[in-house]
Amino acid sequence: MLKVLPLAIVVAGILAALACFSPPEGPPPPDGKPPQEERPAEKDRLPPGEPAIARVITVGPARAECYGPFRRMCLIVDGRYFYDEIDDFTHEPGHTYRLRIERYDAFPGQKEPPQDAGRYGYRLLEVIVKTPVSGSAMESTIAPTRVNCPRSDETCLLVDGKPFRGSITGFHYEPGYDYVIRFESFDDGTHRLIEEVSKDPAQGVEVELEVGPWRVECYENAPITAACIVVDGEPFYGRIEDFPRAHGYEYRLRAVRYDLMPEVAIPPTETSKYGYRVLEILSKMPASQPPAN
Repeated sequence: MLKVLPLAIVVAGILAALACFSPPEGPPPPDGKPPQEERPAEKDRLPPGEPAIARVITVGPARAECYGPFRRMCLIVDGRYFYDEIDDFTHEPGHTYRLRIERYDAFPGQKEPPQDAGRYGYRLLEVIVKTPVSGSAMESTIAPTRVNCPRSDETCLLVDGKPFRGSITGFHYEPGYDYVIRFESFDDGTHRLIEEVSKDPAQGVEVELEVGPWRVECYENAPITAACIVVDGEPFYGRIEDFPRAHGYEYRLRAVRYDLMPEVAIPPTETSKYGYRVLEILSKMPASQPPAN
């Protein structure tokens, strides 16, 4: 029997996963610590309307995926995720920077900034040093659909047959294609695209799927952050690309199924052998049964 997970528990698990989000896989940062959220030091905080404050920062060689009100690609500043942009600064991947910047009150005269907006803005004063850096280059294959990252509800590329947690600056992924790329990994755990060697339409099989209305436990003793949708009556630990699923609805889909691991009969517990890309939503109906307790 499938163990249905209440929506509130699933949401709580996903939020917990986002709160614990780790940086992309790759060589660890020099101090062994992942990038942290960039927060102003107490002494640097600006009361509304106060003069700007200058500071010197170091910017890493590539951006990394980060979370705020939405997913985005953040600069790595002083080893931490930096959720803002810097006016008049253009980041060129593959270079580290030493910058002098100015932090200013972006909303002078307002007690609070607009919702989801930062109190501060940043502008470039001087590029002190710009240094080209080299990382570890490799050539890899990327599968035609993404997968769930192990033990989480985050999305990973499938790189050389393994989930790849993170992002590659300069690489724009489109499902339904087999890729061969060359990319570079840096010491701070970030990556950048060197070359897209090939991008070919992937071979798949057209199928019809039934997708259930509730998420369930993926496997026995699975963490709450690894809740699965139900595809054709079975927990599916994977991704259906181009599918705007809504909780509490039953779907019938026309999709392309891709074999992500053609040389593997039984994939690891937390990796799906198949991925799907939706061609058409054939039907969408409210759930006929409430979730089981």
